[in-house]
Amino acid sequence: MEELKELLERVDMESYLDREGIQYRVTNGSRGLQLNVKECPKCGGDKWKVFLNADTGLGNCFSGSCEFKFNKWSFIDGYLGLSKHQTYEHIKQVASEMGWRPPKRISKEVKLDVSELKLPASYAIPIRNKNLKYLENRGITSDIAKFFHLRLSLEGKYWYEMQGQKCAQDYSNRIVIPIFNLEGELVGFQGRDITDKAEKKYLFPPGYASTGKYLYNGQNCVGLDTVVMGEGAFDVIAIKMALDTDTELRTVGALGSFGKHLSHGEGETQVKQFLRLQEEGLKNIVIMWDGEIAATDDALVTAKTLKDYGFNVRIAYLPKNKDPNEIPAKAVVEAYYKALPYNATIATRLKLARRKE
Repeated sequence: MEELKELLERVDMESYLDREGIQYRVTNGSRGLQLNVKECPKCGGDKWKVFLNADTGLGNCFSGSCEFKFNKWSFIDGYLGLSKHQTYEHIKQVASEMGWRPPKRISKEVKLDVSELKLPASYAIPIRNKNLKYLENRGITSDIAKFFHLRLSLEGKYWYEMQGQKCAQDYSNRIVIPIFNLEGELVGFQGRDITDKAEKKYLFPPGYASTGKYLYNGQNCVGLDTVVMGEGAFDVIAIKMALDTDTELRTVGALGSFGKHLSHGEGETQVKQFLRLQEEGLKNIVIMWDGEIAATDDALVTAKTLKDYGFNVRIAYLPKNKDPNEIPAKAVVEAYYKALPYNATIATRLKLARRKE
């Protein structure tokens, strides 16, 4: 049993479905990335009622006449329809073909309170194992919300002093997005309005210029050799979710620049953050900013800066006026693979292409 358990741990279900030519599609469910299989290997129903967790292989057939609960063994065994010994030998062969695969990255342990900076009163998402409808509508699952330490503030306030007076900044009905340094320490946060009625879509705590100093989600990219750089937090979240749909990209990180420029100079800067990541093994950066003329021009300037520091830099070309959280995950992955290496010739080509759209 222990040997079988070790073999099954090496079987990546998405790769297995590809190997066997089993029809499926990748979806984001409340419990993370799901493999939606067309035909149930138990009841034979072909109405796309089978859902398997992409990482664990656990799942169900949701056909009313079946409702079978699957694990990797029972799914493969049901699919093959062979003897237990033959199924075991089959899994042994599959495991040897797949070999070792990098595990799915989990969020780095972080510290939510540092010195005087305290988050507004808020609840960690998921709340009582339930996701927020606002996030679900954007395709952001509970697992992803947990990965990025997203929180919900219903009536929370951020208290601070200005000219000796105590002031309050209202974060009611906002998603609180914590920002951490590379050590996982809280250095700032944002508040995203979820009512679409607030005067300001985003709020930032006065006195904490974290968006000009740090890289969003940089703490989860320490030790990686390749990252994709988006702009805002929700772009980074979309990139992360898209990368998770491709098992070959599990070791690629997603981080954000909080805009179309990187800070540099004295003190803590985003360029220095990149250089520290370089010391930890970072070599390759794919810039995936908005599909606008200005964003493309700024991306090329940033690419030159990063290349001058010794990074291999590529530019991802997104659809016109679209950013990563406005296009399907498949399109994000395609943009990653088609990203062009930065050089003077490519820079000219990309500028001309964007202006001709």
